[in-house]
Amino acid sequence: MQAPQDRDRAVTSPVVLVADVGGTRSRFLVAPVDPDDPPLMAEPVLGPGANLRSSGPGALAALAEPARRALEAAGIDGPVAARERVGAAVLGLAGNGAARRREITAAVAEALAPLGIEPARLTATDDHLTAFLGAGVGEDGLLLLAGTGSVCVRFEGRRPAERCDGMGWLLGDVGSAVWLGRAVLQAVAADIDGRGPRTRLTESLGDVLELDLRDGLVPLSPTGDPRQDLVAAIDPLSLADLGRFAPLPGSLCEDQFDEVARGILDGAGRHFSRTVQRLDPEAALPVVLAGGVLTTSGPIHDDLVTWLEAAGRTVAPVQDGLAGALRLAREAAGGPDGAAGPIR
Repeated sequence: MQAPQDRDRAVTSPVVLVADVGGTRSRFLVAPVDPDDPPLMAEPVLGPGANLRSSGPGALAALAEPARRALEAAGIDGPVAARERVGAAVLGLAGNGAARRREITAAVAEALAPLGIEPARLTATDDHLTAFLGAGVGEDGLLLLAGTGSVCVRFEGRRPAERCDGMGWLLGDVGSAVWLGRAVLQAVAADIDGRGPRTRLTESLGDVLELDLRDGLVPLSPTGDPRQDLVAAIDPLSLADLGRFAPLPGSLCEDQFDEVARGILDGAGRHFSRTVQRLDPEAALPVVLAGGVLTTSGPIHDDLVTWLEAAGRTVAPVQDGLAGALRLAREAAGGPDGAAGPIR
């Protein structure tokens, strides 16, 4: 139970608003500027994803609602209170590269301004820096991130010195959840169309979609053609939605060997190892693994970690960029400058 002086301090002390915004979900947290102060929230507030490339142009505006709920959960009710107490706001956003940073920053500022978040106190960076800093490995190293998208970045003094991929689903994002999901769909389409090898991915995908993609019998094909059933089933999906199919190759290969599924996994693994070697051929830097594809146990994660550790590399997994965003926000608000640690 908080002492009276702690409760008084909790409702008057400066705070920061931070968020980790991926392609499929976002997490918002309000925390005290001073990490020694009592936490203001038991858990981060969840919201939708907001990558312009995969989530659509209206995604950034939707961030206002989880931000509002996070402020309210921390006892900051209304824009006047937010203007008085929020010393800095830092959002690490997927897809917020240099090509669209000005546009994205302006859109985020517009979405959060009615909440009392002043543009001068807002930093909209990418989720690469926040994920890297959140691992607590220092300010030099590699980030290998594969979630909705994928990228490898070499940081020097916390600045991105060089990168591979992160170019979006059309030009790259190899090994990402969207890439894996598309690979599954393409392999199944080739199978049922007779222009590619047979694969049990067809049955696995059919189970997810509740369709008989092999014969169209049980359940009975809605169109009379399993190929058209597949087209109809994926037509309403956004790019980010394709990530729901990403686990299928790994799940299949854990149960039984499937050449097509194994080929998809191997393609992702080769890409990840090549990018790491390209950006750090001497194996001198720690490697931070981020994103659901690389932080979830399975063939891709397990094979990659085995390879990295055999090469003598330090491997540091990080679940998201919330701790890194919190570090940046506390620095911006004039709070203590410390390494990433438990979120408070």
